[in-house]
Amino acid sequence: MWYGMKSLFALSVFMVAAAQADPVQKLFSDWQLTCNNAAHCVARSIPGDQGLVMTLSRSAGSDDKPLLRIDYGSAYSGALPGPALQDNLLVDQRRLRPDFKHWTVEPHHLATSNPIAINEFLELTMDAKSLQLTFNAGPQISLRGMKAALLFMDDVQGRVNSMSAWVRRGGRTGVPAAPAVPQLPPAMAAPAPLTRDETSGLIDYGTWRVNSDTCSLDPLRREVSVSPLTDKKALLLVSCEMGAYNVIDLAFEVTACASPMWRVGLR
Repeated sequence: MWYGMKSLFALSVFMVAAAQADPVQKLFSDWQLTCNNAAHCVARSIPGDQGLVMTLSRSAGSDDKPLLRIDYGSAYSGALPGPALQDNLLVDQRRLRPDFKHWTVEPHHLATSNPIAINEFLELTMDAKSLQLTFNAGPQISLRGMKAALLFMDDVQGRVNSMSAWVRRGGRTGVPAAPAVPQLPPAMAAPAPLTRDETSGLIDYGTWRVNSDTCSLDPLRREVSVSPLTDKKALLLVSCEMGAYNVIDLAFEVTACASPMWRVGLR
């Protein structure tokens, strides 16, 4: 039998202590920078709603795996009309003609992970205002904020005043190692499945005895489900609200006991 129902109003996140960076996301004018707790950072032009986007990403440490991408069209927008990007980019209304020798060149997608090619491209664009297309004046990549975003990325990864910095370069050769990646605790053994009687009893309880007066969902559409968490605890879900794309459940942690009676405590 089961007793002790505890209402779950928030999901607990188990954190593992480790030497790691603090995740960060910041806006710099028309650029967004995101860094995770391993100090891997991605800087991206925004909003990108017309299909033209520039992205720079880099990992911390000496094995930095840099990547620069310029994309016109995406999985969301689909293919967009127009000639190849390679010959049709403008920087501040002037033709942009970088050396594409070390780039992956597709009609509407340009990418390079070559450090020299990335540095050369940044020298051409770092202090400019925008990238545009020769064949369509609408889509553009605003470069306002790119320099500040990349400087912040250099700072997060400890590259400022080093030879590998993208913005404030100096003579220092070494860079800090990438922060340790947090390790997950060993996986818990799978709990024993609930018996048919346990499942039926919990579903009946969730259907008839859980107070759902505050729920707006039609009782005829309400669903109850139950899953084992451990050999002593189960998760009881009672559907409560329904939006356009999702359902909000009441969640209860139920604890087992040998008593044939239900004893319920909501907290």
